Amino acid sequence: MNVDTLNIEQPSRGLRRILVLGLGGAGCSTIARIAPRAPASMEFAVMDCDFQTLETCAHIETRLDAGKGVTDGLSAGGDMETGRRCAEKAGKPIDALLSGVDLLLVVVGLGGGFGGGAAPVVARMARNAGANTIFFTLFPFKFEGGVVRGKAHNSLRRLRAYADAIIQMPNSRIQPDGDALLEDSLERSGRTLAAGVVGLWRLLTETGGVCNLDFATLHTLLRHCDATCRFSCAVATGDDRAAELVEMLRSHPLAEDGAVFENSPGMIVGITGGDDLRLSEVQQIVDGVSPENETCWVKMGVATDPAFTGRLAAIVLAAESWKEPLVEDSTGHISGQGELAGVLKPRSKAFGGAERTIWNGEDLDIPTYLRKKIKLPR
Repeated sequence: MNVDTLNIEQPSRGLRRILVLGLGGAGCSTIARIAPRAPASMEFAVMDCDFQTLETCAHIETRLDAGKGVTDGLSAGGDMETGRRCAEKAGKPIDALLSGVDLLLVVVGLGGGFGGGAAPVVARMARNAGANTIFFTLFPFKFEGGVVRGKAHNSLRRLRAYADAIIQMPNSRIQPDGDALLEDSLERSGRTLAAGVVGLWRLLTETGGVCNLDFATLHTLLRHCDATCRFSCAVATGDDRAAELVEMLRSHPLAEDGAVFENSPGMIVGITGGDDLRLSEVQQIVDGVSPENETCWVKMGVATDPAFTGRLAAIVLAAESWKEPLVEDSTGHISGQGELAGVLKPRSKAFGGAERTIWNGEDLDIPTYLRKKIKLPR
């Protein structure tokens, strides 16, 4: 589908729209692997400036060519600035793509040109459109060199200014043990990402739950996590499935043998089971991933689905830090970091009674980071 003429049917009132977006070469190829095996109701899109990359995603209905007038169908050549210009120039079709989206899940590889340059732009536009954003970022291997890794960290720094949450996924951490074949390595990365993306989507769209999780709960975590999150997910069967599930969650490549859970100040735990799901199993799973300290913010969701009879599935989204947000999204008021809140408290009167400086409908007396809803690094 050509996004220049995109006509997205808006969901009915009360429903939430989740869009999964593959950004750049790595993001597009990952989405191309995930989409054929995902639930039919999941919505996918891919975006790149390289026409050949988009051609490999022909089975994805929504494809956005962001290279028009900049690269004219070629890649960004590893240049992040070119990637940024492509995204900025494609502003109108990106706005059309994001219209009505409540949660944007982005898969992107950092260290290259288009993905690294476009990711902060897409995050900013999504924030302006009112969508929450979670970025699954693939990091380069060590053997790719310091220049590429440096570009990845530079892109990550820019992305943190706008993204609600960033899940860092170093390639070296999610690879099979031993001397694996290239195709096996790519398949392992795809499975790990797919499990996280689909698990998070299922967590928020399950309606048959005895204890549903909603967008408000996710929004609370995203506002406080200071843009750093980890996830873990697993499926288990058998008589001792709850214990096995906990062990699999703690041994997940991104959980660092459970250290992420032990140090997390806030987490969401989503559990899906069949009609045979027991209360004791729910308790065992939540206790198994929750830190021992009593100060951790933990929210639990439990859903039952006849298709899961005989097995248990769980996903954990764990914050790596917990800070009061500087800007309340709904009001624009300053909160958190008391010293800033006191100094930069919005004024009821202009300086010395002078008229406020209004330019293009914006009050320039309000600090830029408040007007643009930019998250300050802390």
